[in-house]
Amino acid sequence: MIALASIISLSADAERLNFSGRDAATIGVYITNLSTGQAVERENINMSMIPASILKSVTSATALNLLKEDFRFNTDVMLSGTLSGGVLNGNLVVKASGDPTVESSHFTDREGFIASIVSGLKSKGVTTIKGEIIVDEEMFSDTGQVPQWVIEDTGWDYGAGFYGFNYNNNTFRLYTETQKTVPEVPYIDVIIDKNTSSTDIERGMNSDLYIVSGRNVENPNFYVTTTMNSPALAFVHNLRERLKKNGITVEENVIDNTTGETLLLRYNSPVNTEMLRTLMFKSDNLMAEATLRALAPGQSRDAAIKKELAFWKNRGISTDYIKIADGSGLARVDRVTPKFMEQVLTHMAKSSMADTYVSLFPKVGKEGTVRNFLKGTALDGKLVLKSGSMNGVHCYAGYKLGSNGKPTHSVVIIVNNFFCTRDALRKEIQRFLLAVFK
Repeated sequence: MIALASIISLSADAERLNFSGRDAATIGVYITNLSTGQAVERENINMSMIPASILKSVTSATALNLLKEDFRFNTDVMLSGTLSGGVLNGNLVVKASGDPTVESSHFTDREGFIASIVSGLKSKGVTTIKGEIIVDEEMFSDTGQVPQWVIEDTGWDYGAGFYGFNYNNNTFRLYTETQKTVPEVPYIDVIIDKNTSSTDIERGMNSDLYIVSGRNVENPNFYVTTTMNSPALAFVHNLRERLKKNGITVEENVIDNTTGETLLLRYNSPVNTEMLRTLMFKSDNLMAEATLRALAPGQSRDAAIKKELAFWKNRGISTDYIKIADGSGLARVDRVTPKFMEQVLTHMAKSSMADTYVSLFPKVGKEGTVRNFLKGTALDGKLVLKSGSMNGVHCYAGYKLGSNGKPTHSVVIIVNNFFCTRDALRKEIQRFLLAVFK
């Protein structure tokens, strides 16, 4: 019976992924002809599996539908109090919006947030702020790194959490020998452990203690890029220093009862499609978490996830056996089925947003995390795929393109619990796709 079930799970003339240890792995494949709706290849399409970063393609699809293409985050900077003779008798207040792009290295062509504030204050002739710089994150709850992320991820740059106010990708460089930080991050503790191993960095969730170990930690040019526990605190510190250099003093008096608020500036993020393209091309986890939370502004992560799942269920797509804990796929508890992924991809390919959505996926052999995948083969540039990988997990989701650049097939490949090398698995998936689309 087990052998029969295995045969039935494959399509009639199926190609088959073959790699060392296949029988120990869980494999899900669903490749569909979009014009006919017929499966070209299918295996274990109803198996609930870990998606890793291909979950970002679901987050992006949901955001295009619920936030629209021109959505922006708007962060208001207010003068709270009275301004007279260059003196603000009150506070400078930043009203956080959840924008993940503030001072982001992904958008270097934009004027920086801090530079905008300095320019705005100078234009109003402000020389002294009697009160404080306050970042108002009151509308946000359960922020920081997702509780379901594993502790080993939280110290590395890809493990940056989402906050009401995000700054510099919520990461910084830590030069281990001097303990210099770029940008400056105050109030942290650093423990350095020189050993003969490769570099490792540990930081507990909500912790300001960083433990960096490895053979290079005493090299003055060596640094690790790690995650901030309080982006707002780092931002305020760096803004205060920039203001000081520009002749604007922040006296830091506690002023609770201010009269009136005046808008100094509104900082707009790039439009949704630009953010989603960065999310998909660079597989940026912070961008994914911010996008998820934008679905339910002012509400919890769980509320945003429920809204996401409800959207797809209302489109006739079953969400049974689907578990989503985040927007990025970094949580090991996330589960999707190949069928669910195929249905989302098919829905988007047939929607009015098809061209925009397909453009979010990098082309194999040319762009993003798949720039070396299928490079120099007959499929180079003819598939657009989001990849996903973590320990024991390797996945792809996206489309085969026709000669006109339009999607002809949806493609879902999910492999969990593999024991061969990742390189060997990747080569086998390339062989498989070349055989399917020969």
